[in-house]
Amino acid sequence: MILFVPAVLLGALALIVFFLLRGLAAVLPGGRQWSGWRRVAVVPAFVCAATATAAYSMGVVILLLTMTVAEDGGTDSAPFPYNHPCREQLTGAVDYEVDFLTLRTECVMEDGARRTVDDVPQRLRLTAAVSAAGAAVLGGILLAAAGRTAPARVDQ
Repeated sequence: MILFVPAVLLGALALIVFFLLRGLAAVLPGGRQWSGWRRVAVVPAFVCAATATAAYSMGVVILLLTMTVAEDGGTDSAPFPYNHPCREQLTGAVDYEVDFLTLRTECVMEDGARRTVDDVPQRLRLTAAVSAAGAAVLGGILLAAAGRTAPARVDQ
């Protein structure tokens, strides 16, 4: 599981650099793909996409490290090691599940109830969600506006 951490970080870094370079290319002179008000709207869209990628990937890395701690084993590891979030924050946890979509760890209690622990900070989850929503809204506006532009007329 720990081997996925570098892969997630490298993939996220590649996406972040891609989004930032695309935003920079839209601002620099000679960027003919975006003109007028679209140039002003595309830069925040790419910045939001880069921010969402960075925040979400950091949350995934935290969850992967949480899973690595749980699978580590060793002395005093039943049901979890001493430094696992389910054991640090709750008493009576017997199992855990990781939800990568919402960036949460749910601990299963002895009575079957599920409780969420704070291993991924709320600010990180909120940053990922708001940035992804901002990129989606701005991207949708740009796509809708691109569909409304009339094709260039060719006179013969």
